[in-house]
Amino acid sequence: MLVRSWFILPVLVFCASSLAAQTQASDEPDALLERIRDKVKEYVSKLPNYTCHEVIERFGRSMASGTLNHLDTVELEVAFVGNRELFARTPDEQFEEQSITKVISSGTIGNGSFGAHAAAVFTGNAATFQYVGPSKKDGHKTVRYDFVVPRERSQFLVRHQPSEGIVGYKGSFWVDSETLDLVRLELKADHIPSYIGVSLVEEIMQYRPVRIRDADFLLPYKSELAAMERSGFYYVNTIKLDRCKEFTGQSVVTFGTPTDAPSAERAAPNQ
Repeated sequence: MLVRSWFILPVLVFCASSLAAQTQASDEPDALLERIRDKVKEYVSKLPNYTCHEVIERFGRSMASGTLNHLDTVELEVAFVGNRELFARTPDEQFEEQSITKVISSGTIGNGSFGAHAAAVFTGNAATFQYVGPSKKDGHKTVRYDFVVPRERSQFLVRHQPSEGIVGYKGSFWVDSETLDLVRLELKADHIPSYIGVSLVEEIMQYRPVRIRDADFLLPYKSELAAMERSGFYYVNTIKLDRCKEFTGQSVVTFGTPTDAPSAERAAPNQ
């Protein structure tokens, strides 16, 4: 199951003191939402090109089993350059713009967790929002919103070879109640057509400041992808980014007919 997209949306961390006075629990939800979205857009414009080491731990279990079994560990180098994701198997390889399934050809794999979903939710007009209220999440005092992206506005492609289809999705996000920095983003694919052979796709993305060059940026340092085939086999990928730095190397970019939509794809799992 591949969750894929081709642009990244990490977030630059600003000084909290200038924003704390602006963010009050009594703020109108619509006005607060607009400030959150404006802040994300401003962050994106200030983000440098960078690379990170990505570690993916893949687990699975059958319907009859209650225990997740560790299937394998996948390590990649990922470059986020000009709002595009470039991949390499090792730091010594050149980064190439290609589907992640060309780099990792089997098992449940994905991209999009570190950018495309956040971009679709915050910077476009695809999502509709509902204010939930204040809460605590991941050690922060937060404000929560729920959102829905219907199929007709979605670019979320679920692929279970050889079938595929665009699906809608819904979810929630939490921002720090003082700084408006993104803390967590969760989403779940909605009404996946039965012919695809997948009954569940869910993702969780957690954010924290990461130093790149001489500034701190709020990046989705950890995510989790869960998927279930209609046969009952359940998969979980835990994904972490580390060793992030400014991108200064050369890349090989190929142009063809890339699939720009976020997606989910299942190949035969590595055992």
